[in-house]
Amino acid sequence: MSPSPSARQTVGDAAVCAFLGGRYRLLARIGAGGMATIYRAHDEVLDRDVAVKVLHGHLADDETVLERFRTEAKHAAALTHAHIVNVYDQGAAGLPYDLPYIVMEHVDGPSLREVLNRRGRLRPGQALSVIGPVCMALARAHAAGVVHRDVKPENVLITPDGVPKVADFGIARALESTNLTQTGALIGSVHYLAPELVSGNHATPASDQYAVGVLLFELLTGRKALPAETPMAVALRHAGEPIPPAGDFVSDVDPELDEVIARATALEAHDRYPSLAAFAAAVADAIPSGPEPVEIADGPTDGAATLVIAAADATEIVGTTDDTLPRAGMARVGRRKTRTPARHPRRDQRRRRWPVVVAVVVLLLGLLAGGGYAMWDQVVAPVQTLPALDGMTQEEATAELAGIGFSLEVADERNDLSAPAGTILAQDPDPGTEERRGGSVAVTVSAGPATVEVPQVVGLEETEAIALLEGDPYHFAIALDEGFSDTAPAGVIRAQAPEEGGQLRQGDRVAINVSLGVEQVEVPDVAGRPQDEAEAAIADARLTLGEVTGQFSDDQPEAGMVISQSLDARARVDKGSTIDLVVSRGPLTVEMPEVEGQPVGEARDALEALGLQVRLESEEVPTLGPFVRGRVGVVEVQEPAAGTEVQRGDEVVLYFFRAPDEDDDD
Repeated sequence: MSPSPSARQTVGDAAVCAFLGGRYRLLARIGAGGMATIYRAHDEVLDRDVAVKVLHGHLADDETVLERFRTEAKHAAALTHAHIVNVYDQGAAGLPYDLPYIVMEHVDGPSLREVLNRRGRLRPGQALSVIGPVCMALARAHAAGVVHRDVKPENVLITPDGVPKVADFGIARALESTNLTQTGALIGSVHYLAPELVSGNHATPASDQYAVGVLLFELLTGRKALPAETPMAVALRHAGEPIPPAGDFVSDVDPELDEVIARATALEAHDRYPSLAAFAAAVADAIPSGPEPVEIADGPTDGAATLVIAAADATEIVGTTDDTLPRAGMARVGRRKTRTPARHPRRDQRRRRWPVVVAVVVLLLGLLAGGGYAMWDQVVAPVQTLPALDGMTQEEATAELAGIGFSLEVADERNDLSAPAGTILAQDPDPGTEERRGGSVAVTVSAGPATVEVPQVVGLEETEAIALLEGDPYHFAIALDEGFSDTAPAGVIRAQAPEEGGQLRQGDRVAINVSLGVEQVEVPDVAGRPQDEAEAAIADARLTLGEVTGQFSDDQPEAGMVISQSLDARARVDKGSTIDLVVSRGPLTVEMPEVEGQPVGEARDALEALGLQVRLESEEVPTLGPFVRGRVGVVEVQEPAAGTEVQRGDEVVLYFFRAPDEDDDD
């Protein structure tokens, strides 16, 4: 009898608290993706926290995948850059099934996806603070011959100091020769997939550039560039449609920046910028206001982490070239060519206006020195983009809104199984909406799991009980145990805790014990053993001794030895089953003793003790003469004669004289 999958630990969960390679102690599961599960771990040798990515089991079965996984891990480990998540180690020991893993730098901060979920979108200057470091990291990788292949917000992590770092370099390459790609599957997140990858070509630096261009569009607008209902439909749109202008969705994106995005995401790879360095420089030119800080709220007590691209970093990215990288020929899959932006007088004019803009900003900051950047932002920009509050506590959401000039209003409260009490479940207006400061945001707050009454499951079949406990309205976690029972049939719940009527919160743990039925025991082999030993063995086996029958046997001539048993030796039977024995009373064949001349009574007793049937035959003597008087009641003749072999149970006859008026039995 086995519990349901929900009542068992998964391989991944069972790995937590294990040691890898004798030095990495797994602490907690961080998350999982299409290729691997990620754990937070501690390096016991260097005494630091690390992140461990463990390849999924179905991919580890492919030797080609394993070899590429190891190779790409080595290539990624060779990349060293301030904006790249370092790879420290790789191996395959210490986990179930020898699943391969890589050990990486642990970034204790949010991903760019989490930043977008909270803020909705970024202003152009804020987007530049992110895109610049991302381009720097990718340009460094391209110079080393490494293509990322999976650029997306989830793979850009923000350190507690506000430094963007790109993660997962080259990991997706391990899948390229598997059946996944041979059957047309697409490597990389489909929303950032370059057209040439949709048509089956290999990834190149130009493919990464396309993904960064799409990422920039999403940062500016807070929406996917080419959304569709299915992943395949998204891929087809990327293969044949240009990315729309971000200015069509938000008001603070200039046409020049849209032209930069259009070139970076051109349908033909050769129409894109020659390198990510050139792309980054074009982005910087199109945002003359320069980089802006991005405020990322870490929590109610930690304050805010500020994401800023440093001046030295900007110089590095603008001055970096990838001219030494070969540009692979790309299959033309798009029907339209995106225009290549030229320099416009309007851009030059905006550059000439830049000193004036700087002077105005400095003047405003001087006048509002008491309020700093936040006060300037409130005065100059009274319209704000609402952040995503989902998942925040009520206190965190209140602080988040207060920081941009809004108040929080609790409009509703409802029970929720997965959200702790006080967590924001929904908001109105939606995240990403632009609203004027001073208003309020209505939220629905979780009251936590509801309290429910534990139902009776004792006596139910295991599957029925689990379905009841895991279903509405209980959603209980199940701790399942098994045990033998003399009364409950196998597969039936024999006990539960708490008992029926107990009060628990939804999602709490309920323990159930499933009956394995009556315990089975093995029948001992006692044939040929002395009766006392046989009875002891039967008791040790937790069986019940039944009827013991004596029997003469030439096969087992020794009296007191077990001839046979009613249950087959080594058979599995219910505990407590009854077993009968047949015990030898001695040999079946005996030699007829000499009893002539013995008193009839003594002779009869001796013969019956041998298992013989005794028949007495007598003759009355009318006159008791001296000769006869001494022979009355004495065996005169025996049949068979002494020395004859007879079988126990046979009849023997004794002849004797009797006195007048005496019976044979006398």
